Amino acid sequence: MSQYIEGPRKTFTAGTALEAFRRVKITAVTGDYGPTVGYAGVSDVGIGVTEEYTASGAPVTIRLSNAPGTKKMMATAAAITGGNAVYAAANGYVASTGTVVEGTALETTAGDSGDLLEVMPLMFAGNVANTAGVGITGTADSYVTSVERVGTIIKTTILIEIDGLNSGGTAADIIGADGAGVAHLGQITAAVNGTIFAGKITCLETPTGGDPDVDLYSATEATGVEDVGIGTLTATQHINHGDWAGGEQGNLTSFPAANKYLYLVAGDATDATYSAGILLIELWGKAA
Repeated sequence: MSQYIEGPRKTFTAGTALEAFRRVKITAVTGDYGPTVGYAGVSDVGIGVTEEYTASGAPVTIRLSNAPGTKKMMATAAAITGGNAVYAAANGYVASTGTVVEGTALETTAGDSGDLLEVMPLMFAGNVANTAGVGITGTADSYVTSVERVGTIIKTTILIEIDGLNSGGTAADIIGADGAGVAHLGQITAAVNGTIFAGKITCLETPTGGDPDVDLYSATEATGVEDVGIGTLTATQHINHGDWAGGEQGNLTSFPAANKYLYLVAGDATDATYSAGILLIELWGKAA
């Protein structure tokens, strides 16, 4: 009979002997104490982590992946640096590299197999989201991002208040701090953002002061600065909306590839500083 759990833990049947603080996945839909679980592998998104040793066939209580707060996880024999992403590894471990992001390490391990570390799960780990260049973060009135994962779908959200940025003096110039600092909105990677397959921009506040025609590009290089043409980089345009007004939305017509950097670009020549303007960029990707 179907049921639901409101708490952070759920009991399953251990399909094999399970050590504490290892990632698990469902291996069979039936068992004496609910579905059977075993260690999650390098390409598996775990449903949660064990919290104590459990013998094969016994009931095992799992701290679920969507439970609030942080979790203890067991690492492989490779050092993990606090603040960096941690990835799924074989036999329920986590590692410093991989293709499936589990979250962000809140401490550093020494590199011994079986080291325990505190991990902030991906759905709560805002600091694994995209980091913009200093030509954005040092001047824009506000720049915040998040990454959420449900199953194999990853949603990346970038909210930027462009008040304080400059739109350059030539059409197709990069938007950023007035002539200073790299002005990308962060790098898209398959590990964090997935393979992007959809995206849109919503204008939450009409841009004023600078050019209201704001387009989104991605480029191979992270070196673009304000008042430099996006054409000087190896770049691709993803939306050509024209002038934005509050409440308008536009869908991306192409999607940024892995390892590309995002840029806002002025559609016309308006060498001025924005006094208002808020854009919400939403990207959907599929995990590897």
